[in-house]
Amino acid sequence: MERPLHVVTGAFGYSGRWIAHHLLDQDVHVRTLTNAVGRDDPFGGRVEVHGLDFDDKERLVDSLRGAEVLYNTYWVRYNKRQQQFAHNTAVENTRRLYEAAKEAGVKRIVQFSVANPTKAPNWTYFEGKVQVENMLKASGLSYSILRPTVLFGGERNVLINNIAWMLRRFPVFGVFGFGNYPIQPVHVEDVAEVAIQQGRITENTVVDVTGPETFRYKDYIGMMAKSMGLKRLILPMPPLGAWLFGRVLGVFLQDDVITRAEIKGLRQGLMASDAPPNGTRLFSTWIAKHGASFGMRYQNDLKERRYKKP
Repeated sequence: MERPLHVVTGAFGYSGRWIAHHLLDQDVHVRTLTNAVGRDDPFGGRVEVHGLDFDDKERLVDSLRGAEVLYNTYWVRYNKRQQQFAHNTAVENTRRLYEAAKEAGVKRIVQFSVANPTKAPNWTYFEGKVQVENMLKASGLSYSILRPTVLFGGERNVLINNIAWMLRRFPVFGVFGFGNYPIQPVHVEDVAEVAIQQGRITENTVVDVTGPETFRYKDYIGMMAKSMGLKRLILPMPPLGAWLFGRVLGVFLQDDVITRAEIKGLRQGLMASDAPPNGTRLFSTWIAKHGASFGMRYQNDLKERRYKKP
């Protein structure tokens, strides 16, 4: 009996990698569409690899033909047109992907969005996510839109890793404002499991994907430091000052340490949800287990994101 074909954009990345791992465990034929350069293959050749070129519609349709489910994790964190990162470009690329999926006869799309996108007007990262959600809803395709909070676990958790890296190197850690806003981390494998569950059904859904624990941000940072065996002074800072410190640090690291949209999202509580949690893995347990070895190396997301035409 022929195995079902599922397509994952960015299976060599973060969330896409764990979707692919779980699909392979279920004996699904997995194909990835990718344009990332220099990423390792964690699947030992078991994932079929196709180039991802949004400008080549015929090739894009052929890459999607026969797929039962498309898990779309494609997006860009930054707004840097000169480096092929721009939120409006990501919206247009996603529109082309949906059109190709429809022409190819893809039965269902599981689209990765972000928690609380409609509560962040005039920020291009969140605006783009809303546009993509609305396009999918209007496409006539069967869909599930996933809105995860902040991810952890699974080896490529850039933001949390780099917070830990800074905790190791600086005796004082500044939080944006007073740090009383909520954060609700969710394990990347919980997200992958929810994505696959949503891929199996036909009903159109919008699902918040959240972990079982919610912390005040300053307590979350304090728990990380304690789990790492560190004593750190955690101080409130003006958000602009904290962002400027990140900009200066980013000059030395050649990276964008934190974006203004991420700071705004945190401070407005957008990294938590009122929906019942559907993840089961505890951040407190995970950081207690991994804290001693976590954040040893800075993970340069901007340098890793090198792209080429396939």
